[in-house]
Amino acid sequence: MQFFKDITFCVKTVHRPWSCNRLVISWLEHFERPNIIVVDDGLDGRRFSQLHPVTAQHCRVIDLPEHDVGVGVGRNTAIDAAETELIFLLDDDHIVDARLQLDQVYQRFHKHSIDILGVRQGNGGRPLMLSPLMEGKRIWMHRGESRSVGPVSWCDMSSNAFLARHDTIAELRWDPELKTYEHWEFFYRASRVSGLQVAVATDCHIRHAHVETNDYGHLRFRAKYRKLGLKKHGFHSMRYPGGAIVHA
Repeated sequence: MQFFKDITFCVKTVHRPWSCNRLVISWLEHFERPNIIVVDDGLDGRRFSQLHPVTAQHCRVIDLPEHDVGVGVGRNTAIDAAETELIFLLDDDHIVDARLQLDQVYQRFHKHSIDILGVRQGNGGRPLMLSPLMEGKRIWMHRGESRSVGPVSWCDMSSNAFLARHDTIAELRWDPELKTYEHWEFFYRASRVSGLQVAVATDCHIRHAHVETNDYGHLRFRAKYRKLGLKKHGFHSMRYPGGAIVHA
C-alpha cells in the first residue's frame, strides 16, 4: 500500500508513554516505515521518547519545552511539522488493527471529495450532528447524519481518528486556548462555520484502548475549557447524546 506514503500520522501525547508506544508499535506492525509525528508536552522523565527510545526512533518526536501546552497547541505543532499531502490524526490510546482498512478510507476520501473522513472508534465514533437549540443558545450533540452513500455518512463530527488534507487542517487548526474539551469545538468550526465536508466511514474502525492515570486525568478533565469553547460561539449550554446537559 504505497498510498500511505502520502500520509503523516499525527499524535499528541502527554503522560501516557506506554500508550503511545503501543500505538506506534501497532502502526509498525501494519505498515512499512510510516510517517509518524508525535508531539509530547509531558514532564521530564514521563516522555515517550525517554521511556521508549527504541520505538521513538521510528517517529519524528517533538518534545515541547513547555509542559501542558494543551491539545490545541500540540496538534497544531504536529500539523505544522507534517510535509505530506494528507494527515491522519490519532489519539495516543488508539491501536491500529486490520479493521482500520486504511485503503478503503483513502479511496472513499478521494472518490467523494471529503475534507475530513473519520473512522469508527471501537463500537463508538458513530456520525454525530451539532444542532443549535433554544434559539441558538444551546448546542446539541446527537447521533445522526445529513446523508449517506453506502458505508459513508456525512455529518458534523467524527471521532478523533480521521484522514484530511494537510492544507485544510493547517488553515482550520485547533483553538490554542483550549487545552482540553477541544473536540466538539474543532468540528463545529469545521462543519458549521467553515462548511467543510465531514463524514465517517462506518465500516472502518480504530481500536480504542483507553488508559487513565491520575496525572493524565488532572490535565484532561478541566471544565473551564469546555466553558471557554461554549462561550466563544455564544452558547450557554451543551446537550450530550445521552441527554446530559452542561452549562458554560
